[in-house]
Amino acid sequence: MTKRLFYSLAVILFAAASLSAQPPITADIPFPFHMGDSILPPGTYTTNMHIAGGAVLALRSDDGKSFRLAMTNAVHSSAGPAKPAFVFHKYGDEYFLSQIWTGAGEGGRELVKSRRENGLAAATKHGIETVLATR
Repeated sequence: MTKRLFYSLAVILFAAASLSAQPPITADIPFPFHMGDSILPPGTYTTNMHIAGGAVLALRSDDGKSFRLAMTNAVHSSAGPAKPAFVFHKYGDEYFLSQIWTGAGEGGRELVKSRRENGLAAATKHGIETVLATR
């Protein structure tokens, strides 16, 4: 029952967030990736960052099979991507969703690292991959 309530609340929040002024950000991700403790398959994903004032990021696949929520922190950089973008950390052959940039100004959202990513980050070098989004 608690799980059903959580998913119902998540759907309501996502629907309400979709009514906000900024359009959702969509990107084609060509590789499987981690988001929190979940591994998501390659595909087209849409995000909306207006839940709980931007502290919660909602990500859903266009095929409707995947929907995840993640806690985020604000990130600012004058060198941030000029276009909407999904930024991934890459450790070996594993990708972790790290940041999402709106392309509007210098702001974006950074996901809280999972325990797995923290372990890999301490043990290996990592690269950064950016996937440009389409609105």
